[in-house]
Amino acid sequence: MKDDPKPSRACVLHAVIEEILARNDGQIPTDIVGIDTFFDGIEDLANALLLRWHTRLVASLERGLADEPEDREDAVIEAWQHANWIYWGVRKVIDDLADHPPNTEVAHAVRATARNDWAAMALAAGLASAFDEPAVRVGHRLELEARRRDLVQESGPRVPWPRTVLGKVKTALTR
Repeated sequence: MKDDPKPSRACVLHAVIEEILARNDGQIPTDIVGIDTFFDGIEDLANALLLRWHTRLVASLERGLADEPEDREDAVIEAWQHANWIYWGVRKVIDDLADHPPNTEVAHAVRATARNDWAAMALAAGLASAFDEPAVRVGHRLELEARRRDLVQESGPRVPWPRTVLGKVKTALTR
């Protein structure tokens, strides 16, 4: 008989994310077994969620630009939407933390992650050449456009995100 796997920080974080998706309330669940063992307070847990979001966004950016699209700006906007589609619950928690941070450390972490996300988006779109203030402003504009498009798409059914060119063609043909 196989022993149950030992809990780990990654397993607990995965359980937290699953609970975020199940609850859909934009709040960080604090009643998950192992949180107190593997996370040193709400700041540590918020930082882990911010890192997961940033990692997902960067992976989506890399995937979206892998085929060297003609419109890099549009590809970056779609990459943000893709990350949001996958981690919509985590994004909802981050948005709530931005609006109502529990303390100054979390507020700072959310702002710093947002600025890094925006600069990465601007660089990926080819609209900036450094992680600087102009890149942050451009990336913020790209995120706002991605959010605007998400609001327009929410009026229709939520369908799986097309991951390939063929998937995009199928989606376009079925709409």
